This record gives sequence, structure tokens and C-alpha cells, in this order.
Amino acid sequence: MTAPSRQARPFPGAVEVSPPRRPVSAVVRPPGSKYEANRLLVIAALTDGERRILGAPEGEDIRAAVAAIRALGAETAETDGGIRVRGLPAPGRAAPATGAPVVADAGESGTLLRFLTAAAATSPTPVRIVGRGRLPERPLEGLVRALASLGAVVRSEGGGSVPLTVRSGEAGGGLRGGRAHLPAHETSQFASALLLASGRALGALEIELGSEPVSASYLDLTLSVMARCGAAVERRGGRRLFVPAGTRFRPGTSRVSGDRASASYLFAAAALSPGRVRALGLDGSPDAGEREFPETLRRMGCRVEERDGADGFETTVEGPASLRGIEADCARMPDSAPTLAVAAAFASTPSRLHGVEHLRHKESDRIAALRRGLAALGARTEFAGGALTIHPADPPTDGDAPPVIDPDGDHRIAMAFALAGLRRPVVRVRSPEVVAKSFPAFWDEIAGLGVRVRPAP
Repeated sequence: MTAPSRQARPFPGAVEVSPPRRPVSAVVRPPGSKYEANRLLVIAALTDGERRILGAPEGEDIRAAVAAIRALGAETAETDGGIRVRGLPAPGRAAPATGAPVVADAGESGTLLRFLTAAAATSPTPVRIVGRGRLPERPLEGLVRALASLGAVVRSEGGGSVPLTVRSGEAGGGLRGGRAHLPAHETSQFASALLLASGRALGALEIELGSEPVSASYLDLTLSVMARCGAAVERRGGRRLFVPAGTRFRPGTSRVSGDRASASYLFAAAALSPGRVRALGLDGSPDAGEREFPETLRRMGCRVEERDGADGFETTVEGPASLRGIEADCARMPDSAPTLAVAAAFASTPSRLHGVEHLRHKESDRIAALRRGLAALGARTEFAGGALTIHPADPPTDGDAPPVIDPDGDHRIAMAFALAGLRRPVVRVRSPEVVAKSFPAFWDEIAGLGVRVRPAP
């Protein structure tokens, strides 16, 4: 079957997930990549002209991004299955505004917070950025220091994070050119944010990274999306990025690729069923974020095929009779790491996941949330040296109560542990509505695979 576009299914309180009656077998089209869409929306807002974005996903983060760029002064409209954005005038063309700052809400999106902070530093209007949830805890200081070194004025009311007010240091907006140093050991989003803002820089901009960037694949995505929109960035060695003077984003049309992080749940369902899932319309770039996830499943025993198809880049995953444990570096697939951790709980041998230390600073402390959830499934874990070791879960015994997963408000924890329902008679996930942040139709999508999904009594 080919899954149609699905709508979000409401569940009050909690949801129960149980194995399908037959092996999973489906052709699916994952929603558009929110990472790509977020970058395109910010680029469109900083373009002197109009950009049309096709295939942007639904979800709270994207709605927040659209509202935020509108607060910056961009005009947006939904049209022809896409979003049309008319960006801010080029730097110097708009007179600086007077009065109170405009308010832009980053919601609970750490990505949007970083991108919005840098974009606001190019606006002729002062911008007050607010947010909620764990957003005040998300690291921001390194980006703020870099923006200050380039002439922006950033004042925080929240101990270094939101709420904060950002003002351009240049009359009429724009970002002063020059050299900026950025830490990269906590997130690559500082560098991505500054690169996106460089489309309104008044001179050449050189960025020096203090270390190899965490989640480097997402920095690669930023560079790729910028190039598609007319702004090429020079890489000068592994840690230096150079944006020539006069670099500007050009108007045009962009189509968002299928989201590989969302596809990871569907691939893992095939691995655990075991069954077969073919996903269409993915980003086929070798540097695409989360691209490594199918390869980790291959090393766990799955059969994986990837090719350019008539309907975009395709990846097919077919699960084995038994999964093997794995040693994997998750640095380039951070959002698929929780999915891999849950799959590893049902392997025949232990697994060790490296490069996961920064998962502590997401919508939840994902390391703590993973360890609690895996313990509920009967899997023992250890966390040391930035690596998470997962021992196979003990099989359930008659009379065991269903495992109960509290996702701690985190969409990726809820979706990853829902997959344990393919290997347990029942798994109960609390707060199922949190999936609306990135994948509103998740529950209907896995139900479309044959997984049994129902409200908890």
C-alpha cells in the first residue's frame, strides 16, 4: 500500500501500541523535512524578493517559524500547496523603526531560537524573542558573543537566553562583516544561524569554529540549502567558513525533501516487525542529515536498498528474523539516536551508541529519558564517556503490567518508544499529543503500517 497524506489523530491522556497482526509492508512518503523547511523559511525572510516553498511539513515548529518570520517583517501566504514568502528589503533600504521591539515567538524550537536570534540582528526593527518549555535552558551564549563581535546588540532577560532583545548595529539593518569565532562542541546551529544571517551582511564574513561541529550533517545541510538559494560559502579547511562580500539570497522556488528523521521511525518499524518499508522522496545527498540511520540498520542485519527513483530518492528497509547489536556513532544522526536506542533494546547482543552527549540538551534530557524508558522495557543501560550502552531487554513474563513511557514532553522520545509496541504485547505512551511538534500524523502513519494504536483505557 502507499500511505496517503494523513491527519493527526487525537488521543486523550495516553495511547497503547501493540504489534501488527501481520508483518509490516508499506510504501510511504514521509513528511517534508522540518530542518530544510526552517532554513528555507529564514532564507526567504532574508531575501529581497519572493521565494515559494513547496512541500513544507505541518507541525508546531513550522507554524512557529512562519509566525516568527512574519514578526520580522516578511509577508507570508499559503498557496498552491506551498508557502509564499516576500522577504525584508535589502539592508539600508528600510528606515530604522522607532518604538517598542516587535515580538517573535520561537515556541519550543531550539533551532528556530538560534536562527531567529541571528536573523533579528539583520532587521531594521528591534526584535524581542520569547519562547517556552526548555528553551531558556538551550545554549545560546556562543552565538550571542559572535553577534556582538559583528556589531549586533543582544540583551537577555533570561540569564543568557530567552526572553532577549536583538538590535542590528547598522542603520537600516544588516550584519557587519568581519571575523567571528563560534563554539561548536554543543551544537552546529550557531554556525548555521550566522551563515543564514550572512545573506544580509554588509561585508565579507569569516567564521572560525572552535572545534569540529556537533551534528555536522546539519551544517552541511545549511550550506547545501544556501547554495540552492544563490549563496555559496567557501570552506577554508575543516573549521573555517568564508562568505564573500555582496552575497545575497535570490528569489525563486524550493521544494522540501522528505524528512529522514521522520522516516527513521518507519524504517525501525520494518526492522522490528520484521517487515518491509519503502520511503519515497527523501534527500538523496550523501551529506543529508540522518542519512546514516538506514546503514546502521543494515549493520544490525536489515536488508537496505537505496536508489534514485521516478518519485525521488528511495530507501527500502527489510527487517531480519533477529537484529544484531551494534557499535554506532550517532553524531551525524542525533534525532534518529533515540529510535536506534529502542531498536537496540530488542537486538540479540548489546549495543553501544557514541556521540550522544549533547542529547542532554534537547526538548528533554534525552539520555535520562532513554534510560528510564529502556529500564521500563527491561533493558539495562550504562552511560559513560559520552556513550550509551544498551543491553538486550528481558522478555516479558505472564502477568507483567504493560510498560508505561513518560516522554517528558519530548516528541522524539514518544515516537521512538511507540516502536517498542511492535515487540511487546502492549506499550503505553503518555502525552501522545507531543508528536505534533514535528510529526502530527505519526500515530496514523504507524497505524497505516498495521501497528495497532488505540487510546489507553
